[in-house]
Amino acid sequence: MTVSPEISELSSASNSGVSTPLTAISSVLSLPAQIPSRVFSPLITHALDLPSLRSRPSTQELLTALFTYARSQGKNFGGAEEYIPAPAGFVDWATRVVGSGLEWIEDEDDRELIWDLASARIAERCGRTAAPSMEREFEVDGLDASIILYEPSLTADSLGLKTWGSSLLLANRFCKCHRGLIPPSGRRVLELGSGTGLVGIVLGILGYPVLLTDLSEILPNLKRNMEKNKDRLNGYLDVNIEELNWLDVESSEAYRRHDKFETIVLSDPIYSSEHPQMLANVVTQFLEYDNPQAQVMLQLPLRTKFADIRADLWHKLRDIGLSPTRQDQERGRDDFGEETYFWSVWRPREYIDIHIGIDSLP
Repeated sequence: MTVSPEISELSSASNSGVSTPLTAISSVLSLPAQIPSRVFSPLITHALDLPSLRSRPSTQELLTALFTYARSQGKNFGGAEEYIPAPAGFVDWATRVVGSGLEWIEDEDDRELIWDLASARIAERCGRTAAPSMEREFEVDGLDASIILYEPSLTADSLGLKTWGSSLLLANRFCKCHRGLIPPSGRRVLELGSGTGLVGIVLGILGYPVLLTDLSEILPNLKRNMEKNKDRLNGYLDVNIEELNWLDVESSEAYRRHDKFETIVLSDPIYSSEHPQMLANVVTQFLEYDNPQAQVMLQLPLRTKFADIRADLWHKLRDIGLSPTRQDQERGRDDFGEETYFWSVWRPREYIDIHIGIDSLP
């Protein structure tokens, strides 16, 4: 049995974390539309009811089971949605599939697909850090269309390949009241540490020219997500993407152009004791200090273990001539649970009358 293009397409969707309608699976695998097969039944309570490898199940039987129990990541970090709960022992069964030679299945491509899907089903149940690459859907308040972002497998040294809760909250805030947050000058906004691109895409949709920046290893995925959402959102994106290494600012195109920005935005920018000073250096280089409307907008989670790093960041921003003028807290969540998030706006002190003391910041 050679894998059909339709099955390959379902495989890609299943491995990416996107929900696949059961009726679509039924059609491709030649099952009845009402899916009466026990494999699709949510009443299955144990893996013993799944195809036994001893009975040498067909490619169709194995693919049906593996597609059936694919887990969707849901929308907006809301958890898995619209999936059939796997029976007890499912991971053990999938592990046996991965370890089996499947010698009774003649087509090598079929065997590879079955192993890939079984591995993906296992990874989906091992937490976000072990999860496979996926496409995720984000609904942002006020936008007619969802934003689809691709996330490669998460690794500790590439945190920018993950969408974090701060990005979604900041994107929502912009959609709700962007006219009260960004001056109507038409000046380009600089986003530092753009990651998967959620905030920058939203700003582009809202009509703001934006320069999204991140490390070189993050840019291919960032460009992929920008391209993915151009057609979805009618091409209403006026954005550019460039490399900006906080440790080597002088190598950036923005530095060579002598760019200055009225508004700089960041979400979840600190997870190392070195980041506050690095961030302060970048802001000093690119913020248009002689503009009375100049501002830096931050959104970050109030993680307890980062309290000292946050305090250092507040002091570093003060040291470069900025003071907080607005602040807010709200609850949010991402793949790692619920958290309180802090939003603040910082402006050059010479242009503001009311100062918020940094000692009062969380």
